[in-house]
Amino acid sequence: MIYTFDSAMTGAPVLSGSAGALRALIKACLVDGFGAGSVATLTVAAGIATATFAGAHPYRVGLVSQFAGATPAGLNGQKRILSTTTNAVTYAAPGIADGAATGTITHKVAAAGWQDLFAGALANVLCVKPTVPEATGCVLRVDDTGTTNSRVRAYESMTDVSTGAGPTPLESQLAGGLFWPKSSAANATARAWYLVADERAFYLAVDPAGTGRFTVLFAGDIASFKSGDAYGYLVTGNQADQTNAATVPDGCVGYSHRSARTGAYMVRAYTAIGQSLAVQRLGAHHNGSTADVYAGTAGYSLGTYPNGPNNGLMTGALELHALGIRGTLPGLLHPVQDCGSSFASGAVVDGTDDLAGRRLMAVRVAPPSAGVTAGTVFLDITGPWSR
Repeated sequence: MIYTFDSAMTGAPVLSGSAGALRALIKACLVDGFGAGSVATLTVAAGIATATFAGAHPYRVGLVSQFAGATPAGLNGQKRILSTTTNAVTYAAPGIADGAATGTITHKVAAAGWQDLFAGALANVLCVKPTVPEATGCVLRVDDTGTTNSRVRAYESMTDVSTGAGPTPLESQLAGGLFWPKSSAANATARAWYLVADERAFYLAVDPAGTGRFTVLFAGDIASFKSGDAYGYLVTGNQADQTNAATVPDGCVGYSHRSARTGAYMVRAYTAIGQSLAVQRLGAHHNGSTADVYAGTAGYSLGTYPNGPNNGLMTGALELHALGIRGTLPGLLHPVQDCGSSFASGAVVDGTDDLAGRRLMAVRVAPPSAGVTAGTVFLDITGPWSR
């Protein structure tokens, strides 16, 4: 299941240049959920449940809610929202008889099902990993004791909040770990964000300067071309503080790098031998005139949006190159046309052809400060993401 969160949701965590802000955001989205409240009424008609609330709710079509306390029990659990009004939502309730539910019924925005390994062990530090058995089992450690940035590193495994095997990146590759931006100012001013996750990976998009220009970061299992890739875990991030930079942030997965190999690390090579290695990110259809460029801009590929022959939006994958093509980033789509400003961040379009039945959310990617033309990426918010 795909879980989508953003800063505009009622009750969403606030991201700012404050210690602990990003830790709280990630924990809420991946582990705990947020926006908990009571359900005023819950009724079923023709296989559709309608929940009403006394006030505002955080849901939009496609988001996932966690319901509890209802009888019949089949109305509880994680439910994808089908429609919304100001004070009500609907979701599918197959096999449930028509009528009103009973009980003390609650709801919240559902978390993506990850686990917090060492809860409360060290202030403003979070270690999270997926719970599903098919995941690699690698751990993401977020040190959010700073203000404008968090420091991030992956591990193959961890024994306590500060000790782990297989650090990624290595200290020799980047002392202190990667930089995940929060805000260009060390204060409580809120910054816009999106987080899109499944049970094995997530994307975090942050607008650190409040300019509508997002850096999109990734942590989790890739769509590997190696069957049973036990070390197919990638973490991206900036090589330095770039919260107010006019140059492209190293860790942004909206960028295709023909000439660069920084800001992205896998825990081991496909051979399963060795330690952390740097990975090159290259758009599968990046055949334009510019060597290092944002997706959806001139120079990435040929042509402009929409594509003349089918009046369509054409997209491709972001490939990961390290001792061969290791795989792609799941759920991420790079437009292979110059889209200009056709799509605003958060805009949702319906997929067609191979993506029929899926909804794609746009994010405008650019340096926090002006200097490079903004690009566009799309995240599949319906899924499942292929692996």
